[in-house]
Amino acid sequence: MPADQPPEVDLYCERITANLFDEPLGLSTNLAFLVAAWALARDRGANHAPQWMLITWLTLIGLGSGAFHAYATKMTLLLDVIPIQGFILTTIWILYRTHLGLSRLMTLTLLSVFVVVSALIPTHILWGSVGYIPAWGLLILAALLHAPGPVQRDLGAAAALFGISLIFRSIDGPLCSQWESGTHFLWHLCNALVLYWIVRATQRHRRAERLPVGDAFSDGYTSAQQRITDDETR
Repeated sequence: MPADQPPEVDLYCERITANLFDEPLGLSTNLAFLVAAWALARDRGANHAPQWMLITWLTLIGLGSGAFHAYATKMTLLLDVIPIQGFILTTIWILYRTHLGLSRLMTLTLLSVFVVVSALIPTHILWGSVGYIPAWGLLILAALLHAPGPVQRDLGAAAALFGISLIFRSIDGPLCSQWESGTHFLWHLCNALVLYWIVRATQRHRRAERLPVGDAFSDGYTSAQQRITDDETR
């Protein structure tokens, strides 16, 4: 393959040719997703089906994005995009259905609206970063609506860092002439921590749901436990 042949999919500053491994920073920083998944998987006592599903998506994000940044083709782009969307949709369901207690119908409606809105957003704005705004908004809302405690703090930290992460993704193209390596690899590093905090929040919530009423664990009462306590004091 000629060294000057353009890539099949040219999205980020670091890649300038179609050659294999032409994005060393974009490729290597995907290890952060795998490290995050490994760290979360080690806490077996905090993981049930929802957590394992998120950890699986997180692992696939690292592998799929790694494949795309190793060799930018339409096929590897799908391997990159599908796990990201899977993680987002699964997270919305868990946070709004399990954490915030929305009904199945309301949660499905929320997911449907999210999918439609995301599909209607022009992909060229901010080099595609604007497509993540609906997910960011729902993460912020979930953090604001959550009961105070470590779970809320994890979600709040994830939402705050995701805003910074979006900046790194958005300025990759504009700064390309000044910084040839681009900033997309910083998007990877920040997002690995964002996704780690999200999954850890679900782990903390599951632990809290398993506590006996009145346990002084760091999360305090869950919503279900608080209702029981309120009934007992009436």
